Amino acid sequence: MTPAHPPGYAFRTLRALYRFVLVAVTFGLLLVEAASAYTPPPLLRTKLNLQPARACKNCHVDITEQWARSGHANADRGKNQLFGRMYFYSLKQTRGETLIACGPCHETTSFVNQDFEGLKEVSAEGVACAFCHAIDAPSDQGTPAVSLDVDHYSGTIRNPITTPSHLSKYSAFLKTSEYCGACHKYSNQHGVPISDTYGEWKNSTYAKRGVTCQDCHMPGVAGRNATDGPVRPRVANHAFSSAALAAARPNAATLKLRATRRGDSLRVYATVRNAGWGHSLPTGNDQNIALLRLRVKSAEGEILWENDPFAEWDVATFGLTLADELGQGPADTWNATQIVADRRIKAGQSAEVRFDAPAGAEKGPVTLEAQFLLRRARPETVRLYGLSAEYDAERVLAEATLSVP
Repeated sequence: MTPAHPPGYAFRTLRALYRFVLVAVTFGLLLVEAASAYTPPPLLRTKLNLQPARACKNCHVDITEQWARSGHANADRGKNQLFGRMYFYSLKQTRGETLIACGPCHETTSFVNQDFEGLKEVSAEGVACAFCHAIDAPSDQGTPAVSLDVDHYSGTIRNPITTPSHLSKYSAFLKTSEYCGACHKYSNQHGVPISDTYGEWKNSTYAKRGVTCQDCHMPGVAGRNATDGPVRPRVANHAFSSAALAAARPNAATLKLRATRRGDSLRVYATVRNAGWGHSLPTGNDQNIALLRLRVKSAEGEILWENDPFAEWDVATFGLTLADELGQGPADTWNATQIVADRRIKAGQSAEVRFDAPAGAEKGPVTLEAQFLLRRARPETVRLYGLSAEYDAERVLAEATLSVP
């Protein structure tokens, strides 16, 4: 027998049901309205989630530590002071145009993960491990012009060992100079070629002989790619160290002097040769410059004369000089509309420079001392952006001494 309900039960039940339906319909309409007006940001919709180097180091200890010392690991605005300060200034001047022109190569993973707020650890890692090993093939569009396969980590091992940490696959593209050329070839928003290290290599004898970027910049020795992996005959070094490269190629740049006395002056000829760089010397953007410093000394060691390379740009300095639309230079890369001078020494070629140096009243023999030096930034750039001393330093590429009777 069905129990009797208290008086008014049916009415209260219908009223409660009505309220529930009303609330449900109202909430549903709010959801529909919200959905029509709101689209989740790309970061919430993308499946891409590149991991930081800390995750790689669990297995790839040596390689990760090498990479951490490299220019790649320090390419972003936080670690590369030159790039960071110029990038910040350029964003304001170009109303953000350089974000797409510069960012994807200097701050790779923030563009892949679409983490422009820098919320993820990997977004501060410059050219990160996860980005380079996600590159699968070249592409005909984008900056850099590569396609990514984020479901696998690509490498140069033909039969990679299966690991529960990630999927792996072999990619022949990683062995090619075209792989590096995706970033090491850049024109600004005006179409001016600012850096073309890849093109310089491609037009050199090194490319014709099959010598790739990796052959020089990623020398390898026997070792393990992973801590618990097998010993392999060659494991590429990921430090991209200029010091190691200089040690491996000690005569990559050479300097020779010849001179004759002409009364109380010397006529000096200095010949610099790009003997071992697989691209132009210097290469990269217009901030990289090489210069000649010369001194004339008496038999007692007194300095009779020395040159000032920065007062003779068209004689003692080598590099790229840019100008803006008014013809004024040197212009910043994002303002450049033309190249007014290109004094970079191509691979395998030489440049000869003449100096007329006063020797004073010195009648005895004099000594010529010369250095061929490389700088990471122009002096005016160091001053303008308040860069640290490392950007004002000059690395010796070659030296020469000559005694003139």
